[in-house]
Amino acid sequence: MGEVDAFSISGLKCYFSSNDHYPQHFEVQKRGYWVIRVYIIPSTRKRGLIWKYKYHWRGDVSAVEEKAILEMVCSHKRELLSEWNTKVCVARERKRTHEQKRKPGGARGA
Repeated sequence: MGEVDAFSISGLKCYFSSNDHYPQHFEVQKRGYWVIRVYIIPSTRKRGLIWKYKYHWRGDVSAVEEKAILEMVCSHKRELLSEWNTKVCVARERKRTHEQKRKPGGARGA
């Protein structure tokens, strides 16, 4: 797990999961309340913040929190994408690498 370096928001933890998947996103945690997945590319000032709950224990994302996250995503989109590219190992790529390692040794269960 790698914290977002491009910005911080008081009371929220913003981070990338190190073993994750497309599309490019990061997670925002309000400890004890919720964790949301925020999609970087489709989030714009025109469309708003594109997100969904990953975990939801209690409370909702407030309009103030959503606005603060959106402003940071829009202001730091290039940095976020650069961080995502360096901090995230895409699950699909790990699977291909694992399959390539198994092939020379023979197929299992054939």
